[in-house]
Amino acid sequence: MKRKFFITTLVVSCLLSAGLAAAQKTGTLKGKIEDSKGKPIAAAEVRVMRHRDRSVKETATDKSGHYSFELEPDDYTVSFDAEGFQGGTLVQMQQVEEGKETTVKTIRLEKAKRTSLVRGAVFDASGLSLAGARVKLQRVPTPEEAKEGKKIESLTRDYITNSRGEFSFRLPAARARYQLTAILSGYKSDTKVVDVNESEAVPVAFSLEPLKREP
Repeated sequence: MKRKFFITTLVVSCLLSAGLAAAQKTGTLKGKIEDSKGKPIAAAEVRVMRHRDRSVKETATDKSGHYSFELEPDDYTVSFDAEGFQGGTLVQMQQVEEGKETTVKTIRLEKAKRTSLVRGAVFDASGLSLAGARVKLQRVPTPEEAKEGKKIESLTRDYITNSRGEFSFRLPAARARYQLTAILSGYKSDTKVVDVNESEAVPVAFSLEPLKREP
């Protein structure tokens, strides 16, 4: 009876040790999102993409504008979006270390002015959504601008698709042409060109073909 009790205790101890070891294999990434006046923005969508496998996790800010992730050690890209504000992606990747806390510099978002909108989603060839795809947007000349040799104002944006493969760009409310490119490791990139009228919402869908593996 004592032997059985000892074995049970040993098994429980091992399980607890394993659980603690697993729990210690993560780090914390946290931060805050405010408006231009320093007031917290609640319910802002925050996404992190892991550098190693391009997996995406999402959360939303609380009423005080704070967000927090428990993540495996790696470098992460942080993207954010909030209704009525200009979203985006941080240029600098954030490093998460085991058992440590990484605080992202407070993000301050500008109010979105009257805008046009380009939004859509990225799918694979079978129609499944692709999270963690990078969508690059660049302003390019319209046919009229190209014919006149008119110099256009440079505008580039990046967006990391969320868990549903979705992306969204809020853009100046003016007639313009944009080139969008969807990129994801293991797939052929795809490029589309769209024309946007003033204050118009334009849908765009990408379907990425997998790269052929050499035998």
